[in-house]
Amino acid sequence: MNYIKVLFKKHKKHLPKRLEGTVLGEILKYGFAIFASAWLFQGMLYMNWRETLLKVFINIVTTYLLCIAGLPLGISLVLAHTLNFALNGQLFAMYTHLGATNVTSKLFLEQTILTSKRLYNSSSIEAAIAFGSLSRGNFKSTSDIDIRFVPKKGEINFWLACLFAVKERILAFLNGYPLDLYVFDTKVLLKKMRSDELPIIVCEKNNSMQSVYKNRLEMDEFVKMFNEKVILRK
Repeated sequence: MNYIKVLFKKHKKHLPKRLEGTVLGEILKYGFAIFASAWLFQGMLYMNWRETLLKVFINIVTTYLLCIAGLPLGISLVLAHTLNFALNGQLFAMYTHLGATNVTSKLFLEQTILTSKRLYNSSSIEAAIAFGSLSRGNFKSTSDIDIRFVPKKGEINFWLACLFAVKERILAFLNGYPLDLYVFDTKVLLKKMRSDELPIIVCEKNNSMQSVYKNRLEMDEFVKMFNEKVILRK
């Protein structure tokens, strides 16, 4: 029932200045408007073009398979887009942001640690950095993890990193882990992410982020801090 209730509540949402205080701006703060926007765009306006192309390709293949199964084209398109929305992680992360999922701090930390271990086993990922208030131990029921994967050099590695990201989003959905994940190279990462919050180095190979993020929180430091400030205080 909570999943329905949050759709009709007004939530905090950052809007362009031209929409603040307008009727449209107030409507866009409601859960149903946030849901509709998340379902329609699914992060594609923010993704790099490879991730966007991969998501569109998944939509096309799923639609084709549903049509073969006998469903009309229109219904197949909507179902394919919705399946992509759910399995690619956006649905659960969105509902967590709206306060509907009640992810426990223990599960959150366990899944973050498992993600870090899988990243170190990936041959295409150079680093992974998490951003946001988690670096201060500010975990709430609406917290997700804003994490960005940095691929190793080379076009093939970038595509492999995007495929790895799809797998991680599916695992996040299946495990109830609110994962907000994108793949960027270092140059784009610095442009898109805030510089006033201490980044958490979830994965780093060959000290590749040392010159980029000198002030940082290492993964083992984050785990210790999260245990002390969040889990042990409950």
